Amino acid sequence: MNKLLVFDLDGTLIDSVGGIANSVNLLRKDFGLPPLDEKLITTFVGDGAKKLLERSFKNEVLPVSIDEAVKRMIVHYAADPLHNTTLYCGVADTLHHLRDAGYLLTVVSNKPQEVTEKILAGLGILPLLTENIGGGSGFPLKPAPDALLHLLTKYHASPENSFVIGDNHTDINAAANAGMRSVFCRFGIGNKGETVPDFEVDSFSELTAILLPE
Repeated sequence: MNKLLVFDLDGTLIDSVGGIANSVNLLRKDFGLPPLDEKLITTFVGDGAKKLLERSFKNEVLPVSIDEAVKRMIVHYAADPLHNTTLYCGVADTLHHLRDAGYLLTVVSNKPQEVTEKILAGLGILPLLTENIGGGSGFPLKPAPDALLHLLTKYHASPENSFVIGDNHTDINAAANAGMRSVFCRFGIGNKGETVPDFEVDSFSELTAILLPE
């Protein structure tokens, strides 16, 4: 059976805090509200755009519905999704090594699908991926395992030899819910919660020692 790797996007493959914070603050400006500190917005990331805005506006009354606010934020973000966004050190080389070793590389993100496509393409790693699944693509958001189970079935991969790599409790819990192994990225922006991952890394390149043992 095939070996599948499912990567989260923000805080795992890319450092996108600056771009996310910028889009939130542009939306706040639209509503006549002052900007929030980037470090504070960072703590709101990881559970999808709706949760991000609920947390970012928890002390204010929105003049529109939360769903409409999400749409407006996505317009801001999609206009320049690479704003202050870079690959983490070692990502491109490590992905090449893992693909060459026979792993199928995929991304499952709670970020909207159309935005993830632009980012992955703009940073040059989309051609390395077998599939990319973002929010709004028909699957429940992580930690629901539906997208992971879809990938395992579609690509005939065994869960015990496949991994979810991410920086948030949603990733670790999604892996557990799908019967897959997990790697928590300590260098990211999320938190692992109470579920214990199988492995933890302090840099992306450390994945090779776990996934490509000599």
